[in-house]
Amino acid sequence: MLCEKYFSLCFLSLFFFKSTTVYGLIDPITGTFVVGAFVTGYFLNKPNNIFSYFGSCPKTFEIKDLEDDIKKSFFGQHIASKIVISALAGNLYRSINNKKPLVMSFHGSTGSGKNFLSDLIAKHMFNSKKAKDVRYHVIHGRSKFPEQSKVNYYKEKLYSDVKSAIKSCDTNLFVFDEIHYIPMGILDILIPILENNDVSMDSRNSIFIFLTNTGSSSIIRKYLDLWVKGFSREMMKVQDFDTILLQSAFNENGGLKKSALIDSHIIDHYIPFLPLEKVHVEQCIEAELKNLNRYLDSDKKSEMLRIITFGPEPEKLFSSSGCKRIKALVTIELESDLI
Repeated sequence: MLCEKYFSLCFLSLFFFKSTTVYGLIDPITGTFVVGAFVTGYFLNKPNNIFSYFGSCPKTFEIKDLEDDIKKSFFGQHIASKIVISALAGNLYRSINNKKPLVMSFHGSTGSGKNFLSDLIAKHMFNSKKAKDVRYHVIHGRSKFPEQSKVNYYKEKLYSDVKSAIKSCDTNLFVFDEIHYIPMGILDILIPILENNDVSMDSRNSIFIFLTNTGSSSIIRKYLDLWVKGFSREMMKVQDFDTILLQSAFNENGGLKKSALIDSHIIDHYIPFLPLEKVHVEQCIEAELKNLNRYLDSDKKSEMLRIITFGPEPEKLFSSSGCKRIKALVTIELESDLI
């Protein structure tokens, strides 16, 4: 099947192998290694072909499976769920006519599910662990760019790394975590890639996601304002938060402050992750227990909820850590049951 696709290459390799062995120029074993090296070199210079052939460079994935997974395990984020599914579906269905890669910015407080949703997207984008390991890039703002004095070096390295990944396979998921810790201006280096203006590669099939706590205070204030006015959580829409997120991203300290990414309208979606309420924390507890195939009675679950801090005063509607501590708390309760 491979030779059917690359007939001329296989014919040339076979001819070389037979001629060298027949005429005694090289022994069969050495000839095999030479041909192998030749074929490997050929494909390394045409990276998209070889990675596509072996399934390590997927071009599409099943949106419905991701949507089902979100419904089962991602709680309290009806706005984020709807926008992300629509954006990914639209990106896939119009991929031939895309002018640029999909770029999204996830905003919300700790534990609201930004990383969790990013991992779910990666899980469904890449159908094997090998592909995911190679094509899912998580860049941590705090650890990747620790020194302000090295900003120019960071810019060059970041551009080089992203470009290299895309040239080896045009399908990647780049997640920039904690961008509020990235020094101002670094992310602007990616503009030629995010606009698909670097003629040495085609970035349209890759996806870029920025994760940040920037705007979380504004989200909470807007939520409470709507709540006081009688809006239920499910009645809230992305339009209620879009402007305040854009303003917060541009003005608050962090990787998007005064960024040309915002001025140039490169970011397609600013997505609010709403603060999680008690009911959502309870759903996270149940999901973790189901994942572990374990059970806790209602008293034990209530004990866990009493450990979690809810705020702000006086409403105390939202978990201060979202669902971030749930896995650890469930583990402790299960272990205490065994003692």
